Amino acid sequence: MFITNNIDKEKLKEFSTLSIVSGILMAIAGILAIIHPVAGSLAFVIFLGALFIAAGIVQAYTTFKAHQKSAGAWFKVFLLLITGILLLIWPASGIAAVAILFAAYFFIDSFASFQMGLDLKPLKGWWIAVLNGVLSFILGIIMIIGWPFTAPFTVGIIVGVSFFMDGLVLIYLGYLAKKGHYD
Repeated sequence: MFITNNIDKEKLKEFSTLSIVSGILMAIAGILAIIHPVAGSLAFVIFLGALFIAAGIVQAYTTFKAHQKSAGAWFKVFLLLITGILLLIWPASGIAAVAILFAAYFFIDSFASFQMGLDLKPLKGWWIAVLNGVLSFILGIIMIIGWPFTAPFTVGIIVGVSFFMDGLVLIYLGYLAKKGHYD
């Protein structure tokens, strides 16, 4: 359960501050992606490619140190590095692939948001998590309908909207926690 009636007051204050700060940062990132969706899409795919390469390097080090003779461990290294390199070489194709992954993400996010709303009910503000779930479900549908032609725009816009909404949820829940509405 996300928040219960038996929560420690200090943890609630800590949650409220972290929730508001991270919510503001997520909302700003969302607004930037909405304003410049193609740039947001490219930035995300390039960042994702860099993360895959970094993970591949870390995995290669770990495999070299602990699993030198494991074909499976070396295959994972190869897969991480190749995926990252391909995303950096062909980011437009990566955007199309990421669009499908994000559609799946939004469907899963909608389920998680619905569950969080049910966990928070009957506490004040439970409905905003459910609203976020509805929005995530709609975004998943939009991603599927326009794919692959609208991917360069929809990835940036939809991720931006999702980040913005997630940021608002965090700000609102942090505000309620700070005001003591979860006592």
